[in-house]
Parts: sequence; C-alpha cells; structure tokens
Amino acid sequence: MKPRPAQNLVLLFALSSIAAQAQVTFQFDYSLDANNFFSGPNIGRRTILEAAATALQGRLADNLSGISPGGGNSWTAIFANPATGAQQNVSDPTIAPNILLIYAGGRDLGTSTLGVGGFGGFGASGTQTWLDTVSQRGQSGAPLTEFGPWGGAITFDIDATWYFDADPSTVESFPGQNDFYSVALHELGHVLGIGTAASWTNLVNGANQFTGSESVSLNGGPVPLESNRGHWLNGTTSTLPGTAVQQEVAMDPSLTVGTRKYFTDLDNAGLNDIGWTVIPIPEPRLAALFGLGALGIFLGRRRR
Repeated sequence: MKPRPAQNLVLLFALSSIAAQAQVTFQFDYSLDANNFFSGPNIGRRTILEAAATALQGRLADNLSGISPGGGNSWTAIFANPATGAQQNVSDPTIAPNILLIYAGGRDLGTSTLGVGGFGGFGASGTQTWLDTVSQRGQSGAPLTEFGPWGGAITFDIDATWYFDADPSTVESFPGQNDFYSVALHELGHVLGIGTAASWTNLVNGANQFTGSESVSLNGGPVPLESNRGHWLNGTTSTLPGTAVQQEVAMDPSLTVGTRKYFTDLDNAGLNDIGWTVIPIPEPRLAALFGLGALGIFLGRRRR
C-alpha cells in the first residue's frame, strides 16, 4: 500500500505543537549491548530507536520523581540483560526526574520473535519515602491505578531481516523486511506498561477484555485481548491520532512483513487507562491543516 502523502505532515505538525507540554524522556543505555546490535558498525541504529522513543515521549505529560540514592537509601535495578536474557542487577543507579532509563541491545530470540521489552523490577532499602519514590516515582496510586517505573530493558532479534529507515516519517517499499521502527515502538509500549503493568492487569476482566474507561469509550465496549492478556487481540484496528485513518494497532502481537505501524488512538487510550497522562492532539488545528491539501502516512507489524 502506498502512503497517502498528507497525514505524516499533519502528525508531525501536531506532535511538534504539543512537544512543549511533554515531560517524560527515554534515556538509552547501550553498555550491555555485548552482541553489538547498536554498537560498532551498527551504531546508526540508535537513531531509529531514539526516533521511536521521541514519538512516544512527545505525548506524555507526567512528572516522574528522580531516584537519587544516598544517606542510607539504596536500591538495585533488576531486569533481563538484553544480550543474554539472564537477570541483570545494577546497584544504585541515579535517575534524573522525568527520565525512563532503558537498557537496550540484541540477541538471538528464535525464529518468530522480533523483540522483547518490559519495565524493570527493583530491590530497595531505606526510609518509607525513599521506598515510595523508587516504586511509584511520584505517581500516587501506583502500582494498581497509576504507573511509575524507573525504566526497563528491550532487546531485538539479531538474526531477523530488518529494515532500518533513516526517516521513519516516510514509508518506502521494503518487501521481505521487518520494520525496526514499528517493533521499537511496540517494545517501548511494553516498557510503558501496556500488557505488563499491574495497572493494566487490574483492568482485565475474566473474559480477557480490557476495561479501561478511555479504551472502552473509544472502542464502544471492552477491548478483546490475546489469551496471554499482554496484547490487544490480533488484527484489532484503530484510528491514527487526529485522523480518520484506520490502522492495525501497534500493541497487538504481530507485524506484517514489509509494513509499518504507528501508535493509534487505542494504543494511546491504553496508556491513559494505566496511569499515563497522554496529551491529546489538537483536533481543530488538524482539521484546518487537512484543508490545505492531502499529504499522508502509513503503518504495520509481526509476531513477537
């Protein structure tokens, strides 16, 4: 499918117009990238991962408390090493306010999994205020109705046939390849708690449906999930922000080879429901822009 040229421009304009309201920033740590997925001759891949992060963080207006150990307060970040899959412990990292620290790398994930991502665990000791800071980061109600992680880890399959697009705002033809940008968005979505956070699980009913109010309102009823409850049901569609264009959601479990996906309204509604403050795209301004002409955007993704 050929992208309709005006949507990308509209989305880029809309995102730039709300960027000043955004607070959260992904900070990537590549120190555990032992298989050089993002290092050496592959260092340019970081730009695409960071472009996916920018697309997500540009909509998040939350204020996350910083984590600064010391004076009897200590903690350990616990996550899956992106190069090995084994448990990794990092003692007393300092994380600035509004930063999500993400350890990134690659390893062999098998024949059908393109990426794996999720938020990290922790161990901590110190005052109750300190323990609350590490576990909630100022998000009152976490973990059941809000979400305030320190960050997490993502890894990508080193043997997949990848398409690394230097400009993810446009979509060219790339038959037979898996779009890295789409997979990066998806795995970062898991770090943000879609399908992984307690505040997500708390909104899943016995019929494997997600019952968050924003998502239900948008979908016209509870949203069906995959049996593992970690994704929207495969093939679920929603609109692209600020448009009437339908796309398969970014947070279902598959990506069609040779296609791209962006975060849809339903994906963003899921973030809202689990505790993130998602900045809406200003509809009236978008409507005026559409009157200027047709420029476009496109989307897609594959089994993880």
